[in-house]
Parts: sequence; C-alpha cells; structure tokens
Amino acid sequence: MADPITSAASAHRRLATVQRCAAHLGQVVGYASALFMVLMSLSIILGIVMRTVRIDNSWTYDVDLFALIWLAFIGASFTALRREHVTSGIALENMYPRAATLLMALRFAIIAIFLAVFTISGFEQFLSSVQTHETTLDIMSWPVWIPHLALPVGTILWLIFETHHFLAALTTRRA
Repeated sequence: MADPITSAASAHRRLATVQRCAAHLGQVVGYASALFMVLMSLSIILGIVMRTVRIDNSWTYDVDLFALIWLAFIGASFTALRREHVTSGIALENMYPRAATLLMALRFAIIAIFLAVFTISGFEQFLSSVQTHETTLDIMSWPVWIPHLALPVGTILWLIFETHHFLAALTTRRA
C-alpha cells in the first residue's frame, strides 16, 4: 500500500510540472497573439499604402482577415489562461459556498462540452477545405485551410487551459 504522504508529494510535483508546462504554453500563445496583431497591423498599413499608390491590394484583405481570425481564437485561449473571461461562476460560487465545487465542476463541464463540439466542427471545416483545395479568389489564391485551422487550434488550447485551472482549483480545495 502506498504511503499517503509520498502519494500527496508526488501528486503535488506532477501538478507543479503541469502548471509550469501550462505557463510556458501560455507564453508561446501570448507571443503568437502579439505576432498576429503585428501581422494584421502591418498588412492593414501595407494595404492602405498600396491603395494610395493604386497598386492591387486585394490579397492584403485576406491577410488581414486570416490574422484577425487567428488572433481571435488564439487570443481567446490566452484570455482563458489568464482568467480574464467574464463567467457566471463569480457570482454563483459566492452565493452558494457549500456548492462551490459542484458549481465549478458544472461550469467546467459546460465549457468543456462546448469547446469539444466547437473543436470537432472546426476540425471538420479544416479537413473539408484541405480536401477540396479551397482557395481565396484574389491574385494570391491563399489556401482557405489557414483560417479554418485557427478554430480547432484555439479551442484545443482553451480546453487545455480550462482543464489546467479546473484541476488546480480541485487540488487547492482538497488541500
């Protein structure tokens, strides 16, 4: 039979490792969000300059849109990591402190189911655009799978960060 103190220390080390991994992944996601913001800004500026000198800039609209889509989904996961989304749990857990763990689990289940469905749908859209070789109509003919990939990537990251927070909260409540 395992020693409870040793098991608790081992679980604490594993949780600390998971927290460090989530923090590192969060840094990468934060930098990626910043990169997409810069890319979008530069593309918008380039489009304005090209329009001013009467050069075809139709392809910059797609870069703007693709960067915005990636920024939205990656940024949403980053916001989830930093716990800056507005949630109903703020009020409910304070109103019913005895049921806080149950409400937290219920909120996590609802979010996880939503993100799983959203991920599956996004992945199906991504696969469809890859299989059909769908491209944009401008001169560059960008592959449409590029923005479609943002949806499953962003929702998977969000789910990872939500799971991380949920497990950390459960561990904290039991300690």
